[in-house]
Amino acid sequence: MRPVNSSDLRNAYVRFVLYFVALIAFSIVALYFFFLTSNREVAMLNERVKQSDNLIAVRTDINNNFDIILQRMQQLSQYTKMNAEEMNNQTLLLNDIQECNLKIQDKLHQNPVALKSFELYKKLSDNISTAANVKDSLYTTRFQIESLRSQLESCNRTNRSAVNRIKGRFGR
Repeated sequence: MRPVNSSDLRNAYVRFVLYFVALIAFSIVALYFFFLTSNREVAMLNERVKQSDNLIAVRTDINNNFDIILQRMQQLSQYTKMNAEEMNNQTLLLNDIQECNLKIQDKLHQNPVALKSFELYKKLSDNISTAANVKDSLYTTRFQIESLRSQLESCNRTNRSAVNRIKGRFGR
């Protein structure tokens, strides 16, 4: 005995199998895209990590150069006498400051990412140049003052000896 609705039942089974196969295919496609997307996200995150590591390396290098500049500036302020050794040391310190500043500016120009902190580094670098020039100018001015002072003392000694000779000859 065949059921009366055997064609409806067969159509329902076929429809169920088609829907089931379509749902399985859709699930497999969704799973495929999920793993494909996660792989791309991992690749993008790895790229971001590399960029962050590069930025950290650049910042660390810039900060180290600023530390060297600060040490050199402190060493510059320790010199008070005018002799050849100190003049040579001050010249070397100013050269070190300029070299570190040039390294900082090179790092800033090579950096493709425009961040506000790098603008701050640029402003600091520009001010370092100004400060080094002022220190050099102060040093040069101090040297000129010391030179003029020694010339004035020499002139005073010459005048005193001339006055003493004149007094000695004319008996005053």
